[in-house]
Amino acid sequence: MSKPVKERSSPRAKFNNSKQEIDGYKFDSKAEGAYYLHLKNLKLDFKIHEKFETLPSFDLQNPRKHVRGCTYTPDFSIYEHGKLVSVVDVKGSRATLTRASVLRMKMFMAKYRVAVIIAVYDYKMGTFSESVA
Repeated sequence: MSKPVKERSSPRAKFNNSKQEIDGYKFDSKAEGAYYLHLKNLKLDFKIHEKFETLPSFDLQNPRKHVRGCTYTPDFSIYEHGKLVSVVDVKGSRATLTRASVLRMKMFMAKYRVAVIIAVYDYKMGTFSESVA
C-alpha cells in the first residue's frame, strides 16, 4: 500500500518574508513595499528591480563550454538628471546579507562605480537605517 501524497502549500519565502503588491508593482517583502512608498513620497526618479550586468557571458576553448554572465538586480535604482546615482537593496534585517549577495554588490560597485545602499527596516519603528555596502 502506498503512502498518501501530501499536498504542498505555496513554498515558504527564503527569509520568512511576505510578498506585497502596491500600485501594480510586486515586492518581495513588506520592507521593500515600505521603501517604495518612501521613495515615491520623496518624488525621486527611480526604477524597480532593474537588472545590471556585472560579468558578461563568455566561451571557453578547452573544454568547449559557454559560461553564462552574472547580473545584479537591486530593489531600487535611483537617478538624478537621467544619471544613475545609487542603488538600494532593502533588507528586513542584517541577517539577510549573504556572502553571495555581498559579492554581487561588490562586483556591481566595481563595474558601475555607484554605491549600493543597504536599507534595513525596523518593523517596530517603521523606519529605515541606511549604510553603504
